[in-house]
Amino acid sequence: MPQPYELTYLPICKGFEGCVPTCYLDTVGNVTCGVGFELETAMVARGFPWYIPGLVTLATAQEIAAEWFRVKVMVPGRVPAFYAIPTALQLRQEDIDAHLLTLLDQTDEALQRDYPGFETFPDAVKMALADEDYNLGDAKLRNTYPKFDAAVDRQDWATAALQCHRNGVSTARNAWCAAQFSGQTQETA
Repeated sequence: MPQPYELTYLPICKGFEGCVPTCYLDTVGNVTCGVGFELETAMVARGFPWYIPGLVTLATAQEIAAEWFRVKVMVPGRVPAFYAIPTALQLRQEDIDAHLLTLLDQTDEALQRDYPGFETFPDAVKMALADEDYNLGDAKLRNTYPKFDAAVDRQDWATAALQCHRNGVSTARNAWCAAQFSGQTQETA
């Protein structure tokens, strides 16, 4: 069951991560779709409801595997439109949102385990932590940023705002997270 902060965070996450209904390769060559959903194998891709463009027909397991392999052999790190062709299989927006909410629920559970009192944190802080965890992964969040992690454990939001900067993330995304910890609001880029 999505938490209220997750529903508020959903469009923000899509704004930062992008929301792509077709397969593409990320910068390291992982087949990806939706809101940064990594499709490690063609079998994983078959777990999503892919549709044939212009039709209301679900793609077959063979069509999904063919699409995954078509994209997998391409040059990584281009804009998603580079990988799209007129016959590229597509996910529906409602299916992307449903999967993203499932992932955010898993993120919420991890954050509740990691940070005692998480349920009582301000919603803005919960959103910033969800962004950090979704972007980095739970283990990397806890193990790579010890000063940030310690600040969150202490519920020291001013220090968390100063320590929440992630390498390889847009300046706007880092600024948004810092603003959430600082108690300010800022629109996404």
